[in-house]
Amino acid sequence: MAWYLLMSKLMSWSYFPIVALLSLALAGCDDASSPTAPTADPLTPEVRAALDRSLQDEYRAETIYQGVVNDLGQILPFVNVLTAEQRHSASLAQLYSRRGLVAPGSQWTLGTVPHFNTVPAACGAAVTAERENIAMYDVLLRLTLPTDVRQVFDNNRSASLLNHLPAFERCS
Repeated sequence: MAWYLLMSKLMSWSYFPIVALLSLALAGCDDASSPTAPTADPLTPEVRAALDRSLQDEYRAETIYQGVVNDLGQILPFVNVLTAEQRHSASLAQLYSRRGLVAPGSQWTLGTVPHFNTVPAACGAAVTAERENIAMYDVLLRLTLPTDVRQVFDNNRSASLLNHLPAFERCS
């Protein structure tokens, strides 16, 4: 409600564009249906297992792509996709946090993931990994999921399908 008071004080034609944008940005901040709002919705064992599986898959990709960067240098698309995978993991971890749960840590280390001698070999393996990630989300999205979980799964799948996979296909 504080944003409304701010808006009323700033209402003048000279500030109208700024006020309009600020109103749109803040409109959903107090909305209980916001993906970042706390929720008391418990997770069924099936949904919890799906979250655990997807988070470990994202951690695995992060670790593999970090290994490629460590071994072969700051090469594209690995540097960019590594950052995206970290965002995927963070969005999944937030689903746990919203429910008062602690997200599990990664079971992957640089010593437990494959390493590659060449960029084309790394890219080829990344193509396979992204296809497997998309297929995993295809299966998980068939489950009965809370809206916020479905949204994160769908966003992560779309990023893999539309961004990561084509980038790795171009470099393999």
